[in-house]
Amino acid sequence: MRRYARGMTRPLLLACALLASCSSSARTTSETPAEEEAAPEPAPREAPEDPPEAAEAPFDWGPWATILEAYVTDDGGFRYEALRANEAHRGVLRALVSRIAEADVDGWPQDAQLAFFINAYNVLVIHTVLERWPIESVIRSEGFFDGVEYPVAGVERTLNDLENDVIRDRERFGEPRIHFAVNCASVGCPPLADAPYAAGDLDAMLARQAQAYVRATTRIDRGADRARVSQIFEWFAEDFGGADGVRSFLAAHLPDEDAAFVREASTEIAHFEYDWALNSRP
Repeated sequence: MRRYARGMTRPLLLACALLASCSSSARTTSETPAEEEAAPEPAPREAPEDPPEAAEAPFDWGPWATILEAYVTDDGGFRYEALRANEAHRGVLRALVSRIAEADVDGWPQDAQLAFFINAYNVLVIHTVLERWPIESVIRSEGFFDGVEYPVAGVERTLNDLENDVIRDRERFGEPRIHFAVNCASVGCPPLADAPYAAGDLDAMLARQAQAYVRATTRIDRGADRARVSQIFEWFAEDFGGADGVRSFLAAHLPDEDAAFVREASTEIAHFEYDWALNSRP
């Protein structure tokens, strides 16, 4: 999760070439036969090179897509009990946890690595909730984020380590929008996306998640010259470039009229209390 104020995650085509050869034939006429010079035999054509093998996806998130499709709700919740009762899908989740442990991300493109770690965090949060079921709030479950280590790409990490030391690494990724992609199983969290993050559309997915969350949670109070926003922007202000960066980020993701209001230096940026209740749905 997050170190908050509390002390604180294609087919191989083989091409075969046919070598063509041709030979000359002698012609005869009704007149005195005259042997014609044989046409030179053409040189055999070189077989074309095999097309390059399509790059394999570094990690198959298809099983995670199955879980998300079945248990993420339209209102941003998650059907933990339903997943817990489905032994086949529980097995899918356990297998994912094992594959996350054994993955080798060295040499992957940067976006593929970041997508991997975001998905891994979200998988492990769901897994941990189910391992501790029943649970009313992750924040009240001792050691949820910092008491258990999971192997992630060969390195033992707690959920806090995975989020704060890897996903939030500004030198490695420098991507503040990850705060709207990682999900801490709480009502106040940005909801889980309904599909796994993938390198090819990572930027677009992060953009959608960020805008949706900012617009859904920002409360504009023009009479009081105040905009109230999630505590994410308080706890992680440095990831957005400090107070001015937070203001700019908010404005960039709000409708024009609200954006202009937030950009005003006289507008106070306040924060509402985070809701740590479990985002559970039947």
